[in-house]
Amino acid sequence: MKRETHIIIGICFIFLCASIYLFYSGRNKSAVREDFSSAELISSENGTTENRKTETSAPNGQEKETECAVYVAGAVKSPGIYRYTGTARIQDAIEAVGGFKENAAKDFLNLAKLLEDGEKIVVPTKKQAKKLVKKQEYNTEISGLTEGENTESKVNINLATKEELMTLPGIGEAKAEMIITYRTEQGGFSKPEDIMQISGIKEGVYNKIKDKIRT
Repeated sequence: MKRETHIIIGICFIFLCASIYLFYSGRNKSAVREDFSSAELISSENGTTENRKTETSAPNGQEKETECAVYVAGAVKSPGIYRYTGTARIQDAIEAVGGFKENAAKDFLNLAKLLEDGEKIVVPTKKQAKKLVKKQEYNTEISGLTEGENTESKVNINLATKEELMTLPGIGEAKAEMIITYRTEQGGFSKPEDIMQISGIKEGVYNKIKDKIRT
């Protein structure tokens, strides 16, 4: 009887040990699976974050183009400001404000000229353009007949570009643009003193430039 009892106790002990072993073995495997799953999740999240960062960082690497603007006036259908990025030409600006009016001198301006940020473009009428051409021809003829006066070194305020006008004392970019606008709209300057019709150019400035300009 005692022997059978010992056998039963031994079997129970073995069964208990086996159960404990299986229990802890299962928990370790579960922990390993959880750790592995967590590692995969973290890796996946990191990969997604990195991909997202790569996608969002791409636009930051691109250089944003600066917006430029010019003012178009004169014989055009809808005078106003034309905004653009990159490069554009006078033709683009005129088309953007509706195109020429019927009385516009379409061939007077160089439509292929590249625009400069902040400049003003004035399209003259056919009548204004004729006056300008006659004034330029007259000044050229008188200049050729004048003797004893060095006119080559003087700036012709009816023909000079903005850059040439800006070489004169007291004439900056704004005044140079006003001079060009005035001569386009009024048909040019009859005499050098007429430059004082421009706002900001009075006797003080005129006295500095009178020996450097001509018409």
